Amino acid sequence: MKTLGLTLALVSLAFCVGCGTSNNNGGPPPTGNFSNASLSGQYAYQLAGEDLFNGVEFREIGSFTADGAGHITGGSDDFVDGSLGVASTTILNTSTYSISNDGTATVFLNFSDTSAITLAMTLQSTSKAYLVEADTFATGAGVAEKQTAAAFSAPPSGTFVFRMHTTNGAFTSAGSTGNVGVLTIAGGVVTSGSEDVSDGGAAGSLTLTAGLFNTPDGNGRATGSLTDSSPATSSFIYYVVDANNIRFLSEDIGILGLGRAEKQTGAPFSNASLSGNYAFGGNGDTPTSIGNLRAVGQFDAMGDGTISSGALDAAVDGTTASNVAITGTYSNVDSTTGRTAVTLTGGVLTNEVVYLVSPSRAFFLVTDAGAVAEGSADLQSSSSFTNASMNGQFAFLMDGFNSSFFIDRVATLNWDGAGNLSLNELVNASGTINVPGPLSGTYSVGSNGRTTGTISTVSNNMVFYLVSGSKAYILQNDASTEIDGITELQQ
Repeated sequence: MKTLGLTLALVSLAFCVGCGTSNNNGGPPPTGNFSNASLSGQYAYQLAGEDLFNGVEFREIGSFTADGAGHITGGSDDFVDGSLGVASTTILNTSTYSISNDGTATVFLNFSDTSAITLAMTLQSTSKAYLVEADTFATGAGVAEKQTAAAFSAPPSGTFVFRMHTTNGAFTSAGSTGNVGVLTIAGGVVTSGSEDVSDGGAAGSLTLTAGLFNTPDGNGRATGSLTDSSPATSSFIYYVVDANNIRFLSEDIGILGLGRAEKQTGAPFSNASLSGNYAFGGNGDTPTSIGNLRAVGQFDAMGDGTISSGALDAAVDGTTASNVAITGTYSNVDSTTGRTAVTLTGGVLTNEVVYLVSPSRAFFLVTDAGAVAEGSADLQSSSSFTNASMNGQFAFLMDGFNSSFFIDRVATLNWDGAGNLSLNELVNASGTINVPGPLSGTYSVGSNGRTTGTISTVSNNMVFYLVSGSKAYILQNDASTEIDGITELQQ
């Protein structure tokens, strides 16, 4: 969220407190070989959060250029707050950043409209960083990804699977829409496509009848539109990450929406394309409130239309479900689009539509009545995990809320391979910034990748579903809490 005035200049110092120290009783202390040189080039970013000053939600997307020496030399930013339209500004070359050796960082962005924001980040690599807003007037979380400038010369081309979540500010599923689908772009024109839509909890399938992707500028930014068979036309701003990845912001007045698209591979598809063990994470809205559904889990797809086993943890309207056994079925996977409908038994989520990005990755839309939620699923690297599977320093991001505060945290999380954790986090709790220093914890990995954890002063009910020894979906499974996230091994 952007506002006039000074940024929180002390954050860059605060986030480094404890970096490289060992005053904890958990896993190893934070270390690393990151520096200002680790952030170099153009990066597209997305943020979603709460404007605490005006009491409304915001969405933000943009691109900044880092020089590898602590300076942001330019970029562009698009921001929508509450029911207002998109405000577009440029990023000034007075913007700066500072990176500690463990990959924790602070970015100060100054804009041409005289507003400014502070971002606390943890680098997963030189190509990706997780971030939260570290200001007193807003909370929010997102990701920054290194762009490939060569992909800006023309509109994206090929077949992409996309997901998008929008809300009109009603703060319930009645004001929300979830879209998951597939589209093919050639010469900037959408030549074919289909999508499934959950609109206030009423789900349906639509054909994409028209669409346009204009040519990006030097920041990878452009505008576009999609028309479906309902009929309805939506407008958006998009940023190119690279030839395989696009990020979206809704441009329609009164609509808050972010999305992503990833190039599809693996066609023609069949039931055998959905085969193996998958970990997943998703979130969305319920009739009670925006963000009141968070779920993580794992399932075993047999490649023949059946799901033989799985487990799910969820927080829905503040009520938790823990390690719920699930089974299910899925209908014939469409050979062209990679679409299939999934029915689960025994879990909180019953009906989903899944579009395969590839046989190892998928986007899904929850089609249960009253819920508007989407997520991602990834093929697990193993069918048998142990504590030793998790060893090393990870970038860590969580966001959501509890009964008292909006909560966003970005951190390094250290696993020692033997059941001990150490978390070095920055937390924004409804505008109060806290950097407590390394926090100790423990973890226990189940063979299916479901991992339970305890982190001092954070939660005794952390749940991780491992994609591999380098990535996991996270849920803070506490009562009256809706907080989820992701963690990835630093590289």
